[in-house]
Amino acid sequence: MLVNADIFGLSFLLHELMGERSHRQLVTTMEFYRHPKFTHFVNEHFCEAIVIEYLPTGIFSDSFEMQCLVGREELPSALSNISVVEIHINVMSDAQKIVVQLPLHSRYPLLNSSDYISITIGKPHLFIRCKPKISRTSTYSWTIIDLGVFVTWRIPCGNALHTRAVTIITFLSSIFCSLFIVLSTMYHSKKGKSKME
Repeated sequence: MLVNADIFGLSFLLHELMGERSHRQLVTTMEFYRHPKFTHFVNEHFCEAIVIEYLPTGIFSDSFEMQCLVGREELPSALSNISVVEIHINVMSDAQKIVVQLPLHSRYPLLNSSDYISITIGKPHLFIRCKPKISRTSTYSWTIIDLGVFVTWRIPCGNALHTRAVTIITFLSSIFCSLFIVLSTMYHSKKGKSKME
């Protein structure tokens, strides 16, 4: 049952990527409108906000890193096969702002001649479920709030035109380093024998 949409309206929403390179934080900041009934309603109910993030192919969230959310009383659960992350947050009567930080990593992209690929993270969903504190039933009332914000992540990738040059340089570097190690070992081995004599 979807109710109380007016009580849990948002006055501010920001959905952005923070950080650099392949390790980022997807930060969602939400501020409630502070409806006159908000404090009274939340005092009489157990309310929980559930933020659902939909991660496209090429981006994942490490379940071990998400353990840091538990310390902030945010409970994440990840289903990596469908790239969905849920974050559950208790809503208190003095909660005016909710900030969710989700650690993300980019996967190695395919080679591309443009040096970058753009991945769009779809808009999240926000559900709020509430149950009266004095009720013995487990029935919740649900509120859904549209978080219509997309985020684009430009991820650097290798240029397919450079494949041959990179392969040759890597191969020659490997041979040089291997020869250097062998010659260095032989030199120190001879030096050690001469000292023993």
